[in-house]
Amino acid sequence: MGFGYLFLGYLVSFFLYMTVQALGIGSLALLVGYAMMFYGLYLLRHYHAAFASAKWMLVPLLAMGLYRVAEDIVTLFLVSLPFVNDTVKAAVDWISFMLLIVFQLAMLYGIRMLADSIELKKISGAAVRNSIFVGVYAVLYLCGSLPLGETIKPYLTLSVTLLNLVFVVCNLALLVSCMKNICREGEEQIEPKRSRFAWVNRMSDTYEKSRKSLNDQMRSEGEALRQRRMEKKKKKK
Repeated sequence: MGFGYLFLGYLVSFFLYMTVQALGIGSLALLVGYAMMFYGLYLLRHYHAAFASAKWMLVPLLAMGLYRVAEDIVTLFLVSLPFVNDTVKAAVDWISFMLLIVFQLAMLYGIRMLADSIELKKISGAAVRNSIFVGVYAVLYLCGSLPLGETIKPYLTLSVTLLNLVFVVCNLALLVSCMKNICREGEEQIEPKRSRFAWVNRMSDTYEKSRKSLNDQMRSEGEALRQRRMEKKKKKK
């Protein structure tokens, strides 16, 4: 459907990017990740029109990614490019931040609308929850950019970093859930295909194991609560 490409692109753009950035080639990871997400959203657009906004948000983000490539070239090869300077960098940073926030919210909106259309309330609720995380992150990030007292900024910086990690991990988990629970019409009973990437299968298996464990625990606690209520009723009688 497209969730696989969206998951891989999101993973590359917002998680693996931090690793390859240390090697000075983070911009290439961004371009690859954005391109994969664009293709994934292009496919998903055929199943719900709500994904169109997120898809087109990636076009300006790809342009920002090309500027990052120019930055990496300047850093790696010690060359000078007239449009790579502190003023343009600051502008690109702010534009990229705003575009990424809007993209995250648009992607989650598309997931929520698709999930609502097929009555998957848990996925819809998770998309709303993640949207709140993204919104709070954006507000704290903007507050941290204001000329606040030095005693407040360290706490804001820590909160922003933690929220960034939280919503990225939650969005990855949500996309895994979408891959497992949303399929084309007529494929509802088909066993989900295993990925060609072993680490994707491991992540998927870990998520499924945790989900089953949590469901078993909830059922056990529910049964225990029901038993206690029945015993209390018998004592009252």
